[in-house]
Amino acid sequence: MRLSSKMTLRFISYFAVFYIILLLSVMSLIFYAVYENETASSYVNLMTMDKMDVEMDIEEKNGSYKLTQKLINSAEKSGGVIHLLDENGQLLASSEKQAKSYTMKELAEIEKHEEGHIWRIKNDQYLVFIQNNTAENLLDVISEQGIQHISNTIRQHLSKSDAIVEQYSANGQRQKILFGKETKELEPIKILMGSGNLTETKELVASEILKDGSLLVVRMKNPHYNPSEPIFMNGLKKALIVIAIFHVYLLILIVIFSAFIGNRFGRPVLHFLKRIEKLAGQDFGFVNDHKLRRKKNGRFKRKYRIFDEVDQSLTQLSTKLADNECKIQQSEKLREEWITGLSHDLKTPLSSIYGYSKMLSSKDYEWSQDDVRKFAVTMQEKAEYMDVLIEDLTYTYQLKNNAIVISKEEVYLNAFINTYVKNSASENVKMEQMNSEIHILADSILLKRILDNIVGNAEKHTSEGTSIYLQITELANKVQLQIRDEGQGIPKEELDNLFNRYYRGTNTTSEASGTGLGLAITKQLVEAMDGEITVQSNSSGTVVIVVFPKLIE
Repeated sequence: MRLSSKMTLRFISYFAVFYIILLLSVMSLIFYAVYENETASSYVNLMTMDKMDVEMDIEEKNGSYKLTQKLINSAEKSGGVIHLLDENGQLLASSEKQAKSYTMKELAEIEKHEEGHIWRIKNDQYLVFIQNNTAENLLDVISEQGIQHISNTIRQHLSKSDAIVEQYSANGQRQKILFGKETKELEPIKILMGSGNLTETKELVASEILKDGSLLVVRMKNPHYNPSEPIFMNGLKKALIVIAIFHVYLLILIVIFSAFIGNRFGRPVLHFLKRIEKLAGQDFGFVNDHKLRRKKNGRFKRKYRIFDEVDQSLTQLSTKLADNECKIQQSEKLREEWITGLSHDLKTPLSSIYGYSKMLSSKDYEWSQDDVRKFAVTMQEKAEYMDVLIEDLTYTYQLKNNAIVISKEEVYLNAFINTYVKNSASENVKMEQMNSEIHILADSILLKRILDNIVGNAEKHTSEGTSIYLQITELANKVQLQIRDEGQGIPKEELDNLFNRYYRGTNTTSEASGTGLGLAITKQLVEAMDGEITVQSNSSGTVVIVVFPKLIE
């Protein structure tokens, strides 16, 4: 699979996971909002509920009745208990474990004194909510015992409820504090109003007129204080809270997801940029990031494995650039040596020609015909050497730039080699016979030049009388031509650079007439005819192997 396809699939999978997480989060938030709304609705002030609302929270099964937990919770939150009575006041269901039945007179008293609320519902039944005002209960007990004889039990209840018992004059002035800590004096209107709606009052206030005309007041913090808000404002507040929670969660999720994506894709990209920067600075060393790679084998960790191809490509590029840099430096060195050698080989014959020409033109000497002829022959040899050198140099650059026309034709290789050996000027060149005839496509003139260069190089660098063997081997789809000598071999340093035209490109130390460019030209000619050439050498001799494609009829 291509890298682009892998990355596309990886991104799709990541965003699919992100979408699923986001979807589950939104659904959870919706369920939470519904649950909160349902829970909040359980604590609605019963005093404000209408008949239809309370009827929905009464369950009937086989003639027995039950109040829903929602209705019971609402009654407790509203600071009281709720009973279901029939038309005779008999108890059918209640939020209180030890509840009693009520007479019609008692129900009328409850309605009259606003101590609760009564709903007449279906089947002539009554749902009765009775507020439990702790301050009034404590006041009743204190009144029965008398303000001078408050028992320890009542004091414990007062202390537990953090209640205060005070005595006020008839005109509303506080006379003394009978129990509890000193607090701000109540206003007369507050004493007259009492507690009012139990869930809407922060402080419970209960009062009773004593025989002397003063007022006994019990006041305490309202444990059931839960003021109702307008429906719109309450809903808006909850909606804003839900939206705020969602956006905070979404922001956190995006930050986490971005950090995850950045780690999975950003870290490898940063690693590759560092490697490229090092390559630009010709630093071809391996970059080992322990956060990306395994310690055992140096490969990318599983979560970064998608970038393996890129990493391997950069590694290959680093290796190639390092090799190329080494070759460039080596070629530069060889080029300088070649230029030095070429200058020397051109300067040497030119010096000879110049010297003989000066001698011939000198009036101080009279040269004989034999001397002149001898000088002329030497000058001619030096000129011919220079001509061949320049011609070889030109030829190798023409080959490099594909400026030489290769005229391929069918060549009977056995017959061609046999003829070449017979026409060879040296008796040391021999052919190892092969029965089958092999055909190749080659330029016969250039093929002869290839053999001349290889055989000539072998003769020049081996001792006199060393045999040179030409052998043809048929392979599957190729033909292998071996030129083997039994000389002293070639040193490894020279063997590695044998076909490099910059390596000892001219012969500066030997008296042989070669230009030193023959093998470089040979390699170019072989490759121009779709062949390959290699050299193997040891102390027992050297083998030049030329391989050409076989012509299949």
